[in-house]
Amino acid sequence: EAARECRRKKKEYVKCLENRVAVLENQNKTLIEELKALKDLYCHKSD
Repeated sequence: EAARECRRKKKEYVKCLENRVAVLENQNKTLIEELKALKDLYCHKSD
């Protein structure tokens, strides 16, 4: 019983981490796009 509960908790923990990875990857993608847009804007103002 204790081993089963331990496995269940571990599975839940891993699922939580996978979800966090997905959120952070999405946030990273958004920030990269924002950075690119700002760099483009900056380059055009420098010209």
